[in-house]
Amino acid sequence: MASAASYCHDLDATKRDRFELLSAYLDGEVTPEERQQVLRWIQHDDGTRSLYHRLLALRQGMRSQTIAPDCGAEATLVGVFHCLNHRLKLVTMASAGVAAIGVINLLSGAGMGTPSWRMATVAQPEALEIALDKPAFPIPEASAVMSTDLASPLEAGGLPIDSEL
Repeated sequence: MASAASYCHDLDATKRDRFELLSAYLDGEVTPEERQQVLRWIQHDDGTRSLYHRLLALRQGMRSQTIAPDCGAEATLVGVFHCLNHRLKLVTMASAGVAAIGVINLLSGAGMGTPSWRMATVAQPEALEIALDKPAFPIPEASAVMSTDLASPLEAGGLPIDSEL
């Protein structure tokens, strides 16, 4: 298991070294021997060639982006405060709108008496009535359920009692 982990670590180190050497090659910071090594990788290794093209596109994209000439601290500070003021205005307008809706609700009379915002009324629970002398369904008499004249419940087809086990 240790050999597989060291192999992965070596592979990652190799990829990192190739990436750094390709980056240095694009910046023109390599020796003639390193330049030849990078050219061999680009010609013979598809992965290195793909990485080279991605780095080249990234480098060209970074160079093509222009930075605004007036990027001083003063301009940045003005932009930040402008955004903060805009947010404050939005929050203030939203709060004023909610307050206005509340005032209109109160003035329209909806706030008087029972609240109109209450979606459902609370129902009073029904009282449970139990009549002991009048059951909801007929209860059979004990004599009709089981005959007591037999000596054992097993003889009547019943279940055994603990003492009969």
